[in-house]
Amino acid sequence: MGNMISIAKTIVESSELSTTYATNGDISLNAASQVKLRSTEKIIYDQYKAPATKEKELKKFLVHFRRPADYKGEYGFDWLRDEYIYAINYIERDNNNQPCNSTMPLVSDVAAAKKEYLKDVKSPVKPYGVDYYPAWLSLFPYTSSQQFKYGSSMNKDGARLDLELEEIEEVISDGTEIIFESKNPNLKITPQKVNIAALMGSGQQTRFRPGGVKVKYYTLKGAVTVVNANAPLQQHEEIKVFAKLGNKKEEVGKLMVYNNHVIPKMELILVKVGTQANSLPAIDQQLVKDIEYQFKRGSYNQALIRAEIKTDTIFETGVLPLTDHDVTSYWNNVLGGAASFNEQQFLEEVIKLYEKYGQHKPNGGRINADANKRTYIFLTDLPAGFNGIAAAANGDVIKEFVWGNAFVVFLKGLNQRRTLLHEAGHSLGLQHTFSAGQPTAGLKPPPYTFYQGHTDNIMDYTWQTNGNLNPYNAKDNMRSFFKFQWDIMRQDRSLILNY
Repeated sequence: MGNMISIAKTIVESSELSTTYATNGDISLNAASQVKLRSTEKIIYDQYKAPATKEKELKKFLVHFRRPADYKGEYGFDWLRDEYIYAINYIERDNNNQPCNSTMPLVSDVAAAKKEYLKDVKSPVKPYGVDYYPAWLSLFPYTSSQQFKYGSSMNKDGARLDLELEEIEEVISDGTEIIFESKNPNLKITPQKVNIAALMGSGQQTRFRPGGVKVKYYTLKGAVTVVNANAPLQQHEEIKVFAKLGNKKEEVGKLMVYNNHVIPKMELILVKVGTQANSLPAIDQQLVKDIEYQFKRGSYNQALIRAEIKTDTIFETGVLPLTDHDVTSYWNNVLGGAASFNEQQFLEEVIKLYEKYGQHKPNGGRINADANKRTYIFLTDLPAGFNGIAAAANGDVIKEFVWGNAFVVFLKGLNQRRTLLHEAGHSLGLQHTFSAGQPTAGLKPPPYTFYQGHTDNIMDYTWQTNGNLNPYNAKDNMRSFFKFQWDIMRQDRSLILNY
């Protein structure tokens, strides 16, 4: 043992391996390397301090909510897709059938599209300085009639969504948690957090933006479920997404959920218009049930509109009096044959005749009037090859009218789900996705337009102006209404708000 040195009330005992010291009875053992001898005259030492641990760095990334591949229109979901705003798709001809022959964004006005997807967003975010456009989800509230008169079991199980992690810098499986927060107790997301390892386990994928820019991302299918229960949402709500590692926490995403405290009702009147003997049975009850299902659970529910077939009736035009000029005009058009048949005239004359002779004509008589709260679908038995037409709709240009409350579907279109839904969309005030608007018809023009035949929207066409088929039509995937269309349809004059 080394020498013992006494200084006042302090005892220090030294050896080659350690230094033991005591002050007023406190004794601790420190490695000799931690004792600092600053003078040969006097022993001075510093208390031991463990080396600082470097905190892990939170990697930079974004989190997006995405619609699953098996989506069938059972809830509303819309997001700003890359192809809308980046020059990714090759466009051969524009909507006026003029040559383009270049790679372009699908929307006519990229700035307008970006602005529209930020409309109504609560507390917009810009994680790490990157523009962020939240996806929009719409759900019927699952409530009892006591909790909310207009509740529904339609979205009882909510929406099961994919999660996409988009890298800003390379991520690693470092224990980072992705946390979801909703301040509304009636809007729940499960699970409430996901470990980054679960997303990375899905495998990295790559997509490209103009200029060869690589976007690396991970997609976890069916990662989360969003449910609205017990009470409706009085305003648009948000689910915030945070990335958390240790003490660091950053907001990296958001999901907007559409308010659902007002549920308009769309009453449909199916009118089978007979023009040929024994052909009306082809429009059978199973078809009627299928039509209602598509309206109620695969399309207009996206805009939180409850669609119901109120009446299914037959209107046999062959028994109408030929002394009526409108009847003879109607038959002259029908009997003129495919070469001279005018489908727009047919619709207008059917409306006029039904207003005179129809069993379920609206109160006040006029179908295309503000007082009418029903949409009339005239199903005809004119053969499939008759002029090659599927459907027709019209807008009434009388100043107080927004759009017609009726359309006609010919036999060719009866088994085409999208045709029925598309024409009904016009009756609720929607333009084609590729139309800039027709002010004389009183329709509100869309905030931006797309190139024809390139989207999965119900209001798009199944073909492009160059004759190619819409890529979404091949697998019957034209099932979407976009968020700006939800806004337009919900304001239509024909909808019933109190029922």
